[in-house]
Amino acid sequence: MGDQSRSDQIRNEWFAVASVADVRPATLYPFELLGERYVLVAGADGTVIAAADTCPHRGAQLSLGTFDGARLQCPYHGWQFDTSGTCVHRPAHPDVAVPAACALHTVAVRAAFGLWWVCVGSEPRNLPVYDAFERHPGLTVAFGPQTLSTSGPRAVENFLDVAHFPFVHDTYLGEWPHTEVRDYEVTVDASGLEATNVVAWQPRPGPTATEGGDVAYVYSVTHPACAVLTKVPSEANGGELHGFSMMIVTSPVTETSCRVWMLTTIRDPAGDLEGYRAFNEVIFAQDTPIVESQRPQRLPLDPAAEVHQRADRLSLAYRRWLADRGARYGTC
Repeated sequence: MGDQSRSDQIRNEWFAVASVADVRPATLYPFELLGERYVLVAGADGTVIAAADTCPHRGAQLSLGTFDGARLQCPYHGWQFDTSGTCVHRPAHPDVAVPAACALHTVAVRAAFGLWWVCVGSEPRNLPVYDAFERHPGLTVAFGPQTLSTSGPRAVENFLDVAHFPFVHDTYLGEWPHTEVRDYEVTVDASGLEATNVVAWQPRPGPTATEGGDVAYVYSVTHPACAVLTKVPSEANGGELHGFSMMIVTSPVTETSCRVWMLTTIRDPAGDLEGYRAFNEVIFAQDTPIVESQRPQRLPLDPAAEVHQRADRLSLAYRRWLADRGARYGTC
């Protein structure tokens, strides 16, 4: 891990590392985060801990060993750890009490929004705000994780950008010659930032639409690696039941690579969740080559590093907010 991560406030942020459905009892789920390797240890009794995927003895990768749902055995010298991370057996010295220092290095872990989240710092900050998940239980579908060869902040900024819709997402989210981005408002406070009155012309603004028209969105950011958009319902676009919210969740593998989930929460109990997941797959595939082509891969925080246009008001606010929050990982 680079020195930047060691001193960066990003270590105190929560990051999604696995879908809850993928972490089954009596299994290991290894992952990389902030340039280091970790593992979720899911006990047969339902307990889940997150720990460095490195044996404290001689540094071997623990997830290469065996796990029976109760004990994780290191592949190198056979040290055994229980599902709290405590070392309970050293085969070379079976009758000697095990010092507490032999325990695994564990980090904070919690479940939210159908994902497991990890914080490797000593002063955990807030999870992202995604109220739609609780307001509409059972109506969220996840796409991902997918790996992107770019920084998490670059991926989040792309999600916040509507000016690319007619070009990258032609006939899906936009269409030539409807390229104008009208003025919108951005507010920033202690909880994060919000953009309102973000209007985009779309070929199919609602499920019953027979012609193109305007769609209004609200965007919000309350976490450096996540952002939320909410479609503002209108009668012309299907009414209240056809509104939805979507959250992008990025998890930094390194400063220039990340894993991404897209969570979509709908309001119609009879809505086609699988259709939303498939749509996100198409949109993600369209974004991927463009976002991965951006240079530098880390997001520039210096306003003079790239040129800007008025439509970039939200992305510029996001860059300033990252700097103010002390989140430098994945930026330059």
